[in-house]
Amino acid sequence: MTRKHLIFRRLCAALLALALLPAGAWAAEPVQEEPTLGIYTTGDMAGRVGQTDPLTGRIEYHSYLKVATAMAQERQNMEDTLLLDSGDAVANTLVSGSAADTALALRTIGYDALVPSVEEFRLGQGHRAAFFQELTQAEGTGTPVNVISADWLSGETGQTMYQPYQIFTTQLDGKELRVAVVGLGTLEVPQSMPSYYYPDSQFGHEGNTDHTYAWEWTHWVQPQLSKENCDLVVVCCHDDRNGLEQFAAKTTGIDLLVGGHGRADSGTFQNAAGQEVSWVSSGGTALTRTTVTLNDSGEAVVGESQLLDLSDYQPDQTLAKATEAGQKAQESAADRQAGRLSGDWSEYKTDAVHQSAAGDLVAQAMLWTSGADGALVTNGSLGSLPEEVGTGSGIRTLTLGDCASLALGRSAVTVVEMTGAQLKAWLDTCAGRYTVDEYGRITGGYDADFLYGMDYELYVGAPAGQRVTNLTFEGQPVEDDQVFRIVLEESHLWDGEFPDCTVLWSAGADMQYASTRGTMASMLATYLSRNGTVTPKRESTWAVYQGTVDSPLTRLEFVEMLYEVAGQPAPGADGAFVDVVGSDAAIWAAETRIVSGDGKGKFLPQTAVTREQAAAMLYNYARAMGLNTATNGEAVNSLSDSSSVSSWARSAVDFCLATGLLEPVGEKGDQFQPAATLSRTEAKETMAVLAQLD
Repeated sequence: MTRKHLIFRRLCAALLALALLPAGAWAAEPVQEEPTLGIYTTGDMAGRVGQTDPLTGRIEYHSYLKVATAMAQERQNMEDTLLLDSGDAVANTLVSGSAADTALALRTIGYDALVPSVEEFRLGQGHRAAFFQELTQAEGTGTPVNVISADWLSGETGQTMYQPYQIFTTQLDGKELRVAVVGLGTLEVPQSMPSYYYPDSQFGHEGNTDHTYAWEWTHWVQPQLSKENCDLVVVCCHDDRNGLEQFAAKTTGIDLLVGGHGRADSGTFQNAAGQEVSWVSSGGTALTRTTVTLNDSGEAVVGESQLLDLSDYQPDQTLAKATEAGQKAQESAADRQAGRLSGDWSEYKTDAVHQSAAGDLVAQAMLWTSGADGALVTNGSLGSLPEEVGTGSGIRTLTLGDCASLALGRSAVTVVEMTGAQLKAWLDTCAGRYTVDEYGRITGGYDADFLYGMDYELYVGAPAGQRVTNLTFEGQPVEDDQVFRIVLEESHLWDGEFPDCTVLWSAGADMQYASTRGTMASMLATYLSRNGTVTPKRESTWAVYQGTVDSPLTRLEFVEMLYEVAGQPAPGADGAFVDVVGSDAAIWAAETRIVSGDGKGKFLPQTAVTREQAAAMLYNYARAMGLNTATNGEAVNSLSDSSSVSSWARSAVDFCLATGLLEPVGEKGDQFQPAATLSRTEAKETMAVLAQLD
């Protein structure tokens, strides 16, 4: 087994760090008093090398540029460091070209090892070989990076393609410390992409019938490693938290587990002998730091693990300049045409509360490409179209960059089988991820889903289990035992609250989409390119309300419903009422004189809307839209409680009764009950009638 001494590697990396370190960064932390080895890891970085995403132009808050700055600071304070990447280091998106920049970044920063995982294989045989050659060659910028993989084998000989583990040695307080780094990260490759991408390879040894990382460790790696007399064993196993916990529970002999998938996290698990095993996962957003010191007996002890948020660091400008040419090439490729939109595309903006045309478009693309019954789309996975694309009418061209700006999800799209009961349970969970603020606005929900292809309503104020109502598919109520094909991002399957379900298809494993990871942006680009000019349409509806299904409708909610019917026009001002913040609907209603408030600058958004207040708003809306509002008073005068209608509301009530916007109520159907609150059902029926008036 080849042995590398960390002292020499760290000297080279430290000199590089001096060149990369921004001015003023030296005073970040006090020097460690106790001799300490710092083990640092990243993973799931997805080729983020530039200061901005070359597809969308968005700022990259977590990138290798930030890792460069962070490691320059960390190396000042540690006796020695070991820097590892657990895989998915490269990106395979709608534009290519990040692999060379990623290799340059890893070498420049001074990574000791990369454990390849799925995205490295998505490069394809030729590009993957070039990437690994650039990483490991002795010549070139920076220091060579070891490629370590114990479960990636030659399809011809059955031998490992690269070293299964690497022994790193360092001096710590006068003692030679031997640290073994094991790479386990490729077993999911055959399930993630077509064999076209790896004709030279097989994954896992013969006998591993369950295809588990635990088998590879127990039957293949650990017996070999036991001869190496190591002080510490670090295993990079590209799995999520649940997978790592199961791995630890079936194994022994591991001191630190490094995972992939899911959010940045750290902690401990129990191994098969009941001992605590430390684990970390960077989640593509953090640099993890795990300290190693010596106890009084001179034995290596794994200390606390910390997550260093990469967004807290500035990008390293020297590395940014070195990768600038590659980033510009990708930006140029992002301008290629993906397709065209026609008609009015004014609802280009997306948020977590309101259904938008842009969200509908992404969901329609997912349904079209997968043939599923419904699409679950996470609100936070949606961006928006550039304003020059999203306004006005006529034909607009969308680029590949536009597709990526609208469909932000990085995870592969997959189709799963779900029952009606599972769908209701998940939507109920999603409703619980919204909140209502003091102004009556529904907030949050960016980690919640909307379901396209089915109609339903969510009630944020209802108890758990009662938040979803009127869930229908093709006009019929959804039954608990009905089975549906639902398309969604694969990342849902890593959410501990998501129902267990069977995966039927993955775009990332489909030859048509595999080269671009099978993301939502890939689905959207394909949909646009195959359908000529796409016209916006809405095939299903959903809505989020703040109370319960039987609770009174508030004034703000009623105005927001009117705003939806009006097409959500952009208001001209920033505010209108002192007790309403951030509501375009309230500003629009004030500007169009649909509402005027209480005369003291307040709208009273949380107050239940009365029937005569609703009538006044509807009447004012009709006038603002240029509709004929002339009445003769017959309808209001014929009511048995006509005298109860306020003088300021009589014309409005007469108009609403005459047009069918509001119906008489009471036992005999001859009352208006002006002070009664408007029910949600009445409001929905009213909006449907209003949308048909001309």
